[in-house]
Amino acid sequence: MPELATFVLLAYRHEAFVAEAIHAVAKQTYRPLELIVTDDASPDYTREKIDEALRDFPADIPVIRINHPQNQGIPGVINAAVRQASGRVIVFGAVDDVSEPERVAWTMQLFADPRVAFAHTASSVIDEEGKLVQGGEGAGHRDAELSLAGMLLGTNAPILGATCAYRVDVFREFAELPPRILREDVILPIRGLILGEGRFLASKLVRCRTHAGNLHSPAHAQSSAEMVQRNLKFADDRVACCMQLSADIAKARAAGRILPNELDVYLRQETAYSAVEQRLLQTKSLFARAGQVALAWARRRIGIAKAVKLFTLFVAPFLYAPVLKVRVRLSERKRQMRHG
Repeated sequence: MPELATFVLLAYRHEAFVAEAIHAVAKQTYRPLELIVTDDASPDYTREKIDEALRDFPADIPVIRINHPQNQGIPGVINAAVRQASGRVIVFGAVDDVSEPERVAWTMQLFADPRVAFAHTASSVIDEEGKLVQGGEGAGHRDAELSLAGMLLGTNAPILGATCAYRVDVFREFAELPPRILREDVILPIRGLILGEGRFLASKLVRCRTHAGNLHSPAHAQSSAEMVQRNLKFADDRVACCMQLSADIAKARAAGRILPNELDVYLRQETAYSAVEQRLLQTKSLFARAGQVALAWARRRIGIAKAVKLFTLFVAPFLYAPVLKVRVRLSERKRQMRHG
């Protein structure tokens, strides 16, 4: 008998799109399938629209509703959904996106290989009206096996959380997602590749909608000051992700899942970048800060030694990036040699 799959839909202020996302789950060709729909205390009519969309939902797909009385953020709603999931594989979707009917079926074919712990697909992009627009994540990539080295070096296809699926062990072998992070698709894929293997499907099985309510939408920030604040929030998130990855790596190392020094270089790189990113955003831009240093030196307010030190502080991490990438490649080559 086929394995049960759990489809998790995450909703927040999506009253205009939630019905289409739920109907897309109803059209999935795979069975057995269960649906978990979460609403993160939406202030609009999202919850009522969910009720309406579920009235004629197929009886052979059990539905679990999770309505949060207070906003939990993405980590909180994912943690709550995973606790309720019965399937060994969890497929995620946002209710402003639309999954193609074959998405779960093709995903479950990948997870038929017991070594696979994480998978994601390419996507197309639609506008608020559902019309196809140019672009999409994963374009130009082929079906592929994913590796930790490929992810760390950026050679794998870009990962979008709404196209991801995970074996439930990815959640149960590690601590729950911390509430301070914004992007689960930074943490979870690495956890999956620590526990097992990953796969990428080049077929565009998700239609991702671009609109003013998107997390990364420029419409969130109309002024330069708002843009800086928004980007600073993402920089803070990167720091939080580094802290969580550090804990995950320590746990994996203690369990013997990774080599003693594996991922250390990557973590140092991410931590250094995060600190620099925060500093740059707090001073608006690298160029503004560099200009301040140059002006101060020109006016003899600081000595040349301090000016060089400040320039090095801002520029060195970016110049060091190629060196770090080479070190990651060498580390991966040593790992492959040790494993034969």
